[in-house]
Amino acid sequence: MPERKTVCNVVPCSLDDESFVFVSYAHFDSAVVFPIIEGVSADGYAIWYDKGISISSTWTDEIATAILNCSAFVIFITKESAASVYVRSEIEFALNNRVKVVPVYLDGMDVLPPGLALGLNATQGITDAGGPESIARNICAALEVNKVEKKGAATGVKIKYKKYKKRRWGIREDFLRIAAAGVVLMVAAFGISSFILRSEDKKGDYSFTIEKRTYAPAEPVFVELPEVTRNMLGRGAIVGIARAGDRHGEYISFEFIADNAARIKLRAPAEAGKYEVRGYNSGNDLTEATLAGAVRFSVSGDSSGAFGLTVDRQEYAVCENIEVKVAGVPKYMLDDGAELILSKIDAPPEDYISHRVISARDAEFTFGAPEETGEYVIRAYSNNDVYAESTIVAKETFSVIAKEAYPFTIEPDKLSYAPESPIVARVSGVPYNLGGGAIITLSGAGGGFGEYISSERIYARDATITLKAPPEAGEYELRGYWDRSVLTESGLAVSVPFRVDDWGRNRTHDAAK
Repeated sequence: MPERKTVCNVVPCSLDDESFVFVSYAHFDSAVVFPIIEGVSADGYAIWYDKGISISSTWTDEIATAILNCSAFVIFITKESAASVYVRSEIEFALNNRVKVVPVYLDGMDVLPPGLALGLNATQGITDAGGPESIARNICAALEVNKVEKKGAATGVKIKYKKYKKRRWGIREDFLRIAAAGVVLMVAAFGISSFILRSEDKKGDYSFTIEKRTYAPAEPVFVELPEVTRNMLGRGAIVGIARAGDRHGEYISFEFIADNAARIKLRAPAEAGKYEVRGYNSGNDLTEATLAGAVRFSVSGDSSGAFGLTVDRQEYAVCENIEVKVAGVPKYMLDDGAELILSKIDAPPEDYISHRVISARDAEFTFGAPEETGEYVIRAYSNNDVYAESTIVAKETFSVIAKEAYPFTIEPDKLSYAPESPIVARVSGVPYNLGGGAIITLSGAGGGFGEYISSERIYARDATITLKAPPEAGEYELRGYWDRSVLTESGLAVSVPFRVDDWGRNRTHDAAK
């Protein structure tokens, strides 16, 4: 298995560059995305991606500024990025501000989730299975069509820090928003939702509510906005999360309030502590004067114990199948892209060998054991955006040992058989689900490893098989191979000789001789 590429050779450009390409991707896809953007950069285009965020800056603010000022927004669409709340926020922000979007569909992503399809289906995308170089060429061609200038080629003056553009509401949207606000007010009036918290000390054009006082690390925080107004949208109002007591302008994450959203999804921080959801009337001026309201909440403990995770054994041969089961996965974690990750036992939370997205409350998965022996772990994360110790909800450790350590044995019932008589053999200790599956062959003694007269697949660790003796007398072997697709000397696990003759019809196998 190739190592995951975690370092990109492209140095992010400055946001002061006159023309640059913003790259949006899920970190899980780094191994695929980095070689592609290296190819685009080599063709002369300036690239900005999240490695270019200044240490002293607020990262969401810098990302928003980069999107507003880029010449093109290239988004790599995969299962991981389609499920990432941060990637989807970047896409929505780019579309709302009419930035040129170039979707690149990887991993056969030909069917988009409804939310993404609504925004991207009208945009011509790039679909290419020809490898990084081919995809990079197609991206460069799309950038040229969109008149994106290469480094040093800009001739005009670019306006920096574009203002957030408001969009006009339609009659249908007005009606839906008024209806939604009415429902929220009715619920509050009748006391049906006694657990909702309203923003404290309302000062601006709007108020908002959140659902709980305490959240698990990185759990979604849904903010209801029943009082969306045109003035608020026109000023680029935002809702964000900050640590309780921090100054205005210091925040962890935020979302602009778009004209098509009266419910915004934020994410609780990964660290335990006291926090606030704050609303501001202007995204460009985060001060006491523009503070519309705030509501406090806390992040407590971790998410462990949220659901069950089991593996079928504690020890596997290299490349053997690992059967994994999950049960009782909460709905909010399913909606949030909960994942299973196979890693070395001492690897940091974000490093992985392979992964699976959890899409059902109770589900089964198959992983391939790594090719190297050692200690490993399968971790379950509550979402696919924040990989930290606090977002691990369950884990199981296991060992990978060399296949030669398995007691793969074949015990025939005799040492000598009459021609075409049954050969009954007991097979035990075989990791039967290695690669293409273990196999027992009946071969001539001294014959080539890929040459055999008959064979039998193995579908259990311990099994009894029956083969037919050859019609001609002579010396033969029962051979056991780890993998039916690797009939070589290195793939041979065990070999047992026997004879076929007329006089040995009743001669039985004596294990003591």
